[in-house]
Amino acid sequence: MSTASGRIVLDEGRYRAKRAAQVTADDSRAMTIADAMIEVYTGAQDTRCVKGVATIENLLLTNLLEESDEIDLILDLTGGYKYRLFGPQIRSGKIFPPDVHSTVQFIPTSPWQQIPEKEFDDYYSGLRFIKQPG
Repeated sequence: MSTASGRIVLDEGRYRAKRAAQVTADDSRAMTIADAMIEVYTGAQDTRCVKGVATIENLLLTNLLEESDEIDLILDLTGGYKYRLFGPQIRSGKIFPPDVHSTVQFIPTSPWQQIPEKEFDDYYSGLRFIKQPG
């Protein structure tokens, strides 16, 4: 998706995800993320690039990172465009009180993996999502 990616099959523009989650690399736990959107653009030397933003619950991300240092991102962009980003770079502000949501930026660090629609749906429905206590 970024300059480190394989072929980007989407046209330049912004794409909102129907579903998105951060997942431990071993698939043991996940957390939903809201308002996920990617932007495909032309970078330096006419290289196609991708970056994205989403909204997260800070406490859930902290809990997920306690389970695993390796976090992947899965995106359902609808219409057969379903992907897994392995170990994307995630940038966020400082950690705030547990009930606060923050905007994060994510940048792919390796090629994204397209997942067939049925396989993605089965995988997503089988994830164990962590939730806020209470």
